[in-house]
Amino acid sequence: MGIYLEPQDTQTIRKEKLGLAHTIKAKRMLELTHEEFGLPSKDRLKMNFVDYFKTQMDKKEGNTKMIWRNVFLYLDFFTAGDISFSNIDKRWLEDFTDFLLTKVSIRSTYTYMTKIKCTLNEAVRDGILLSSPGNQLRPIRVPETAKDYLTIEEIQKIANTPTYNTEVKKAFLFSCFTGLRLCDLRKLRWTDIKESAYNGNGIRYTLTIQQNKTKNYTTVPLSETAYNLIKPKQDNESLVFQLSKYHVSTQRALNKLLEAAQISSKHITFHCARHSNAVMLLANGADLMTVKELLGHRDIKSTQIYAKVVNASKAKAVINHPTINL
Repeated sequence: MGIYLEPQDTQTIRKEKLGLAHTIKAKRMLELTHEEFGLPSKDRLKMNFVDYFKTQMDKKEGNTKMIWRNVFLYLDFFTAGDISFSNIDKRWLEDFTDFLLTKVSIRSTYTYMTKIKCTLNEAVRDGILLSSPGNQLRPIRVPETAKDYLTIEEIQKIANTPTYNTEVKKAFLFSCFTGLRLCDLRKLRWTDIKESAYNGNGIRYTLTIQQNKTKNYTTVPLSETAYNLIKPKQDNESLVFQLSKYHVSTQRALNKLLEAAQISSKHITFHCARHSNAVMLLANGADLMTVKELLGHRDIKSTQIYAKVVNASKAKAVINHPTINL
C-alpha cells in the first residue's frame, strides 16, 4: 500500500498510518466480498457508461454498427462524454428518451433505446450493475407501419430489366427467393452452398450461413430460381456476390434498377427483398413456423407481421370478387 511505519514517526503519525491501512484493508475486503457474490463494487459503478457503450459498439459490424454509432453520437452529446453507471437510473433514461424524441423519429428512438438497454444488460453480465434500470422503463409505443414488398409480377419486371450493376440485381433477386439479409449476402461464400439432402423433392442445393444479426445458423433450400441466379456453382472460398461494403452505394444501384423497371409506387429498400420472400412463402401455403426457420427469426412475433400482410391481401381479393344479381 506504500504506507510504512518509520522509527522517527511520532505516536500520533503511527496511529494515523495504521488507521489508514485498516481503512484501505476494510474497503478492499468489501470489494472482494462484492466480487465473490457477484455484487457491483463502487469502483465499477464509477466507470464511464459512454466509454463502456463505445466498447460494445466496437464489437458490432456493418449496418448494425452504423446504428450503434448513431446512438453513441447522441449519447456522447447528451452527456458531454461522461456519465458514471451510478448516475444511470430510470429518470436519466426517461430524460435521454425525451431528448432523442426531439432529434429523431419515434421508431428510431425505440431502436436507439434498445441499444442502451442492451448495453445495460451487458453491464449486469459483467458485474458492473446488480440489475438494469432499463427494466423499469415503460416500452415505447411505436405505430405499426406496413412493410413494403414486391409482387411476383414486379420481381419479374426487375428480372427483365437490364442494369449496369448486374451484381446488385442478382443479389437482390436472390434475396427475394432466399430471404437473406444484405449483410449476409455480402459474406456468402461458395463453400456455404452444398449438395442438398432434399434431392427427392427437386432441391439440388442448400445454403447454410451464420446470420450476422442473430449469430444463429440457418439453412435455406435453394429453389430452381435461386440456384439459376448464381449457377454454375464454384468449388472455392470466394464470395458468391461482389457487392460494395457501403450500404448507400448498394441502395443507389438498386434505386436505378427500380427506376428502370418503372417501380415507383413503393419505397423499396434492399431489405424489402426479404419481406417479399416471406410474403411469397406464406401466400404459397407455408406455415408460420416454417417461415420463421427459413428467415432465421428468433421470435415468432417477427414472422407474424408478414401473416397480417397476407391476410390483408386475402381480404382485398375477396372484396374484389365479381358480383352477381340476387
